Amino acid sequence: METRVSNGDGDARPGMGELVNRITDDVKTIASDELQLAKLELSKTVKTAAGEAAVVVLGGIVALLGFGMLCVVAVVALAPVIPALWLRLLIMAALYLFAGGAIAGVFAKKLSNDIKPDMSDTVDEAKKTVENIKEGLKA
Repeated sequence: METRVSNGDGDARPGMGELVNRITDDVKTIASDELQLAKLELSKTVKTAAGEAAVVVLGGIVALLGFGMLCVVAVVALAPVIPALWLRLLIMAALYLFAGGAIAGVFAKKLSNDIKPDMSDTVDEAKKTVENIKEGLKA
């Protein structure tokens, strides 16, 4: 049962109840679409961060192997200067700890920046939608 209001020209306009129902349905649809958009953007950000993290881990493993080989060479090369093997190994261990900490810190900072999703477009669009709905209700 549809209630229509005549405007005197023979044209019937939808009643207030029908308009409220339409607005409610439209708001639900808009909110659902905004939520879907936010999910897609978040999913894209997570996939990008996971891919970059995998590349960083793989590169770290390869670099660690190469660095280990260089340390073995350095331990052997320092034999004439530092006769004690334990001291040469201790020096190389300290270098490993320093280099590893520095590398981990740099890449952890980069990864933490990449993980933050850019939701500014979604938030702006949602705000504009709310403003448009408010303006539409006032008119």
